[in-house]
Amino acid sequence: MSTQTGISVLGRHNPMQVFLYFVRLTVEVDGQAQSGAWRSSRFIPLTPGSHRVNVYFRYLFKERCCEAGTTVEVADGQTVTLEYRAPQLMTSDGRLTVTG
Repeated sequence: MSTQTGISVLGRHNPMQVFLYFVRLTVEVDGQAQSGAWRSSRFIPLTPGSHRVNVYFRYLFKERCCEAGTTVEVADGQTVTLEYRAPQLMTSDGRLTVTG
């Protein structure tokens, strides 16, 4: 059985930020936007190589609120795990880290 190649993105926020339960994450890989979710992992299949990943969400009148991005190297058969954390203030940037 072969391992899938791609990234897995998990979105997190402070449970006291109740309004974030009503917005969806957007995971953008190499300029292609896909929907994500809070508190659950989203697997995105990719080809091996270098990929630019941005995560953000729409909030009030701002299309790309709390955006965070990174470049990841994906090897054949590898799943890179990323974690996005929303900031406490909606005027700050989010944090996107490679966790595995």
